[in-house]
Amino acid sequence: MSANNSRPLHTRFFTATAAAVLGAAVLLAGTGGESAQAITAQNVSAPLAQAAAPTGAQTAAYSAAARTPIQILKAARAKAKKAKTVRVQATIKDPGGTIKLDLRITKAGKATGSLSTPGDGSMKLILVSKKKGYFKPGKDMLEQIAEGDESVKEQLAGRWIEFGRGEGLDDAFELASWKTYTQDVFTLAGPQSGLVKVKGKKVKGYKKTIGLKERGIQGTILIAADGTNRLAAYTHPEGRFTYTAWNAKVKIKAPANPLSASSIS
Repeated sequence: MSANNSRPLHTRFFTATAAAVLGAAVLLAGTGGESAQAITAQNVSAPLAQAAAPTGAQTAAYSAAARTPIQILKAARAKAKKAKTVRVQATIKDPGGTIKLDLRITKAGKATGSLSTPGDGSMKLILVSKKKGYFKPGKDMLEQIAEGDESVKEQLAGRWIEFGRGEGLDDAFELASWKTYTQDVFTLAGPQSGLVKVKGKKVKGYKKTIGLKERGIQGTILIAADGTNRLAAYTHPEGRFTYTAWNAKVKIKAPANPLSASSIS
């Protein structure tokens, strides 16, 4: 399948692939207005610089109620940038159904987890570096690949398929973009010129969160309210990204005896 670019875009958080390993780009996006790329291009450094977050011993005593929205945002952004690993789970509404993502990623661009789209089905994914990855199609994706050819099903069933950067499948590596998940996400709340605190929402793994929202923008950034400054989630009417297992150890290993993508193309 190919991405439908005719509909209006709001929070186009990242362009990634489910069927990219088959040569077809899949757009993971919400609908409704200004794209995340456009928001990212706005200059947000000035307001962020105006409100430095407290440091050292002052931080523990500096309650969420006393801090400005910009101070909370800046502290969370700095915390996320320093992290080494994180688990990102996402559900995104699509005209054909729901896109689902569940990845444990590292700052080095490695990842392991799963991805599914309404049109292409599900797959497991391992990215061992920024240049090499593996995917294993689920039964639904296998049906799409085989197109009724039983010999293809037999060849690929339960098998990992290896691919590398430069082989036409490069979009898959964007799924492990550390900058996208831990820095660009903060720009989705808007230009921050009118950022306000709103009531937090429930996020699994966090007792309480603080909501940050730009006036006139639908998306909301949720920050842990326990003093850790952890980014907990980004929510929008069209989807949700949650962040857990910060700095947890992630074991990423290449599977044994994979097929090569070129051998089945």
